[in-house]
Amino acid sequence: MAKKRYLFSDKKNPEKGVFSSFLGLIGLLGVCLALLISYKNEGVVPLRLGAVVLLSVFFGVTGLVMGIMSHMEPDVLLFFPKLGIVLNAVTILIGGVILYMGV
Repeated sequence: MAKKRYLFSDKKNPEKGVFSSFLGLIGLLGVCLALLISYKNEGVVPLRLGAVVLLSVFFGVTGLVMGIMSHMEPDVLLFFPKLGIVLNAVTILIGGVILYMGV
């Protein structure tokens, strides 16, 4: 039987960190769906998918800034800010490579 662990702390999850994680998840999902649809269409990509990737990169930049801001707050739990920073950085990286390649 697993031992239960209790957290006795006055720290809380920052709202900006949770929102940053949400934006990172939405952005990464948008980029992955655009890649999947592009692959299934054998490289024939409608203009809308480029707009989805561009919007996902904007979400990534916004989420990255919010994640960094929430990481710098005192007395907060750092799980969601770190998750948001990682998800948004991956979204920006993948989206930037896609937009650079012209897909």
